[in-house]
Amino acid sequence: MAINKDILVEIQAKAKLKEMFSHVTAIDEKELDSLINIFELVTFKRNTEVIKEGEVSEYFYFIYSGIIKVHFYKNGKSIIDRFDQEGAIFGGNFTHITKQPGSHIYEAIDEVITLKIKYADLENLCAKSHAIERLYRISMELFHSAQTQKLSKFKALTSEERYYELIEQHHSITNRVPLKDIANYLDMTPETLSRIRGKYDKKSKY
Repeated sequence: MAINKDILVEIQAKAKLKEMFSHVTAIDEKELDSLINIFELVTFKRNTEVIKEGEVSEYFYFIYSGIIKVHFYKNGKSIIDRFDQEGAIFGGNFTHITKQPGSHIYEAIDEVITLKIKYADLENLCAKSHAIERLYRISMELFHSAQTQKLSKFKALTSEERYYELIEQHHSITNRVPLKDIANYLDMTPETLSRIRGKYDKKSKY
């Protein structure tokens, strides 16, 4: 009997998540499975706001496929903070802890396939398992360390260097995200980005 497509995707997504977690810290497979099994598959269509402005998020999401645009509004203008793609985990900047409305919007650039877990369920599991609590803590520390280093480096770069950094670190994003969004993220006009891209493409031919 053929396996339902969604079930197959969920199996593949959970295998990917399990592999990722197993590289964070040593953990017993049964305990790790107790965490993985709580996650459930959910798919978002293009332009769907997964987490809305002013929302207190109740879930963590693991991106199996697709890109999420993380942005907020300032003086009526959307400002893009980052793009999260395959392998990333997001969750509303910990609004579940502060209980304060979040300012950021998490929006699907294309169809996004995720695994989600409720914060309350994760906390309950952490209370029962020191290994899961340790995995969660280290994962969050790694995330914050990476984001801090990325932000510090980004601010020190010129417009052209920021584009080259994006190409080097997340090349696929430049082919999957609208030009205007990339320009917004890099804090430049679409015209400046087009000029830099043209220069980069010309250089890469040689």
